[in-house]
Amino acid sequence: MGIITCCWLLGIPIAILSVMRFVKNRNIFIGDDLRRIRNDPTIIFQITTRSATKTPVVKRGIDSITRSCAKINYDKYKISIVTDDLHDVDALHNENCDVIVVNRKFTSNAIKKGRALQYAVNSRREENKNTSSYWIFHMDDESYVTHQTVLSLLKFIRDGNAIVSEGPIFYPLKFESANIFTALAESIRPFTCYDCVSQMTNDVVIKSPPLHMHGSNLLIRSDIEDSIGWNFGPTLAEDQMFGYKVYEKYGPKSLGWHGGILLEQPPLNMKDHFMQRRRWVVGSLQNIDKFSPAHKIKMIYKLITYFLGFTAGFVSTILSFQFYLPVLLSIILSINQYSNGTSHNVASLIDSSINTVYSHFISHSWVGGGPLEIGVGLLLLFSSVVWLLSYQVGLLLNLRYSTISPQRKFVLHLQALILCPIIGLIETFPAFWAILEYNLKRKTNKRPGIPVYDFYVINK
Repeated sequence: MGIITCCWLLGIPIAILSVMRFVKNRNIFIGDDLRRIRNDPTIIFQITTRSATKTPVVKRGIDSITRSCAKINYDKYKISIVTDDLHDVDALHNENCDVIVVNRKFTSNAIKKGRALQYAVNSRREENKNTSSYWIFHMDDESYVTHQTVLSLLKFIRDGNAIVSEGPIFYPLKFESANIFTALAESIRPFTCYDCVSQMTNDVVIKSPPLHMHGSNLLIRSDIEDSIGWNFGPTLAEDQMFGYKVYEKYGPKSLGWHGGILLEQPPLNMKDHFMQRRRWVVGSLQNIDKFSPAHKIKMIYKLITYFLGFTAGFVSTILSFQFYLPVLLSIILSINQYSNGTSHNVASLIDSSINTVYSHFISHSWVGGGPLEIGVGLLLLFSSVVWLLSYQVGLLLNLRYSTISPQRKFVLHLQALILCPIIGLIETFPAFWAILEYNLKRKTNKRPGIPVYDFYVINK
C-alpha cells in the first residue's frame, strides 16, 4: 500500500499544475474577438495522408475548408493533399486542391509521416513558396475546419506574435460510431490542452521547449518550416521534435497559441486507441536522447507518471476488489436474511449496511489516523477529484460541437463518471506496454541505434 501510495503521490504536481493552467488559460484557450480584417496572407491548408482514396474523411476535410473560407469571404488560400497513393490524383481531381504524391524514390533521413512532410517542403521550395508570405496549416486525415479556425489563424498572423502556433483540438466527429471506451477516453485530451497553452507560450517555471506538440492544428510560417525541416531520423513523434528544434533555433518567443479550434474524431476501436497512444510514447522515447538535460528530466518525469499510472491503477483495482468484496458479500447476506424472514427489522438492516460500508471506506481510516495519514489522504482525494473532473470538462468540450441530444450528453457524462477507473487503465496501458517494449527492443536489437517501428495507420 505504501508503494502504491507513493506512485499516486507522483501525480500530485501534475494535478496541481492542471488546475492552475485550466484557471489561467481558460480565457485564451479558444480564440475570440475574431473580426474580419482585409489584410490576408496566403494560408496553405495541408492534409498529410497515406491515402485519400482509402480514407474518405479527407474529402470531408477539404469541404470544411472551402465552406469555412467562403463563409468569411477569404479566398487567398490553397489546399494541398500530401499522399503516398498515386490513385489520389484521380480520386481528388474534382476537389479544390493540389495533390502532391510522395515519390517512392525520394530518400530522406525522416521516416513515415516525417518523410512525407519533408517531401512537401521540398516541393514548395521548387515553387518558391517557402517564404514569409506563406503559412502552412497542418491537418490530419480526419481534421475538420470551422470558420472560427480560419478567423483565428488570420488574427494570429496579423498580430505577428510568433512563427509557429497551435490551437485546441476537440473530438466530436463519429463520436457515437466509436467504441464507448475509446470515445470517452478521448475526453482527457481537450483538458490537457489547457497545459498546451502554457507549453507553447513557454509560460512554465523551468523554461524549455514544449514537451509535446500536435501534428495537426499546427500553423507554421513556410520559411521557418523550410529552415527546420523534418529530417529527424527514425522517430514516430516528428511533431514533438519539430517543436524542440524551433525553440532551440528561434527561441521561446517563436512559439504561440492561435486559439482556433479543430474538430477530429476519436479512435474507432480499442486496437486503434492502443496503437495511437503507443506511437506517442515510442516517439518520445526515440527523441529523448536528443534533448537537453533539463528537457530530458521533464520528459522522463512525464513518462514515469504515465507508466506508474497504469501500475498503480491496476494494483489498486485488485486491492479494491479484495477490500470491498467482503463488504458487498456482507450486505448481500443481510439482504438474504431479510428476504428469507430471518431478519424483520428494515431499519436495523439499513443501519448495519451503512456501518459496514463506512467502517471499510478509505476516508474512515484517514479521519482516525494521524496528521500524516490525513494529509496524504487529502492530497490523494484532491488528485482523484481533479482526475474525475478532467474527463467531465474534456467530454463537455468534445460534445459541445456535436449534434448529440442533451439527454444523450447527460448519459455520456454519467457513463464517463462510472467508467473512469476502467478508462484510466485503458488510457495508461499503452504507455506501460510501450516503455517495456522499447527498452526490451533496445537490449535485443542487433543493429546499433534507435529501434525503428512500423507506423500503424488507424481506421478513419
